[in-house]
Amino acid sequence: MGWISIKSTWFSLMPHPLKPYKTIAEQIDLLRSRKMIIDDQSLAEQWLQTVGYYRLSGYWYTRRVMNPPGSPTYRGDDFMPDTKFSDIAKLYEFDRKLRTQVHDGIERVEIALRTALAETLGGIDRLAFYNRDNFRIRKHNEYAHYDLISTVSSRVNRALKAKDSFHIRHNVEKYGTQLAPWVLMDVFDFSDLSKLFRLLNADEQSEVAALVGINTRTLRLSPAEARDLRKDHPLSAALHQLSILRNKSAHHARIWNCTLVPMGTRFLVKLDGLATLPTTAQNQSTQQFQSERLYGALLLIAQILQTVSPGSSWAGKTAELVATALQDIPFLTKDELGFPSGWRSESIWQ
Repeated sequence: MGWISIKSTWFSLMPHPLKPYKTIAEQIDLLRSRKMIIDDQSLAEQWLQTVGYYRLSGYWYTRRVMNPPGSPTYRGDDFMPDTKFSDIAKLYEFDRKLRTQVHDGIERVEIALRTALAETLGGIDRLAFYNRDNFRIRKHNEYAHYDLISTVSSRVNRALKAKDSFHIRHNVEKYGTQLAPWVLMDVFDFSDLSKLFRLLNADEQSEVAALVGINTRTLRLSPAEARDLRKDHPLSAALHQLSILRNKSAHHARIWNCTLVPMGTRFLVKLDGLATLPTTAQNQSTQQFQSERLYGALLLIAQILQTVSPGSSWAGKTAELVATALQDIPFLTKDELGFPSGWRSESIWQ
């Protein structure tokens, strides 16, 4: 429904009245009436009191019965047989721990990406950001460099207002408002870094990608493939996907069964360690060579950490977390996470 007029029309467009408030006891009675097994009353009361019915409903949604084709709603209110509240709590805990693990991995990727971008752009010019020729400007984004400089100004101003940004204040006072790449990288968000990488020219994209462990320079490509690769490096879409996943993790959204923006895998699957990336989108069988489920993002993080954080235990801890959850939660499947068969035996997860 559209929001035509907040003052006069919006409320009349609401198709159903808001649901009435229910106490914790009434919420438990409702779940039982819908055939959920409350195997521990005090546990259910604690979770509903601290996490909330509405938030938990996202974790038991996939356990609601499927409606017949043609029904007005996709799922019914009743739960599938053997749906236990304690298992829903386990799923919530798994997702929470997975978010923490993902955030930790992407943090290390982000620091390495900042350094790689600073090295590459700094090697071009100390004021590389301010020269339009250093960036990929296409017909459909003629103002991309203007937007980049606007972002730079916005992030610097934000940093100057922060009480602990002594290094930014020092650089502005000493060198002026045009700052070197290695200074500016510290004020960028991860999404800014992702957009910046997309704007780099092909050679610089390739250099940055190689520095963080996604080295496509070693691939044997046909002339047509080489031309396609120069149009936009596959790390570009991968970083966009990771920025979405980072935001989900930071804002406590569900990630175990999320669908992310697609990441092209046509060239990535050719790299050692990334062969298990999916080559077909789960919901679009005709769309080849892309990954949009959690496994692809986790594998990419693990691959990058092998280069930027040698000896890191991140991949092993992530694999153990997932394997334990798949064993302990009866209804959790590897397909929901996008994990392929035999994933546990891949050397990157050892």
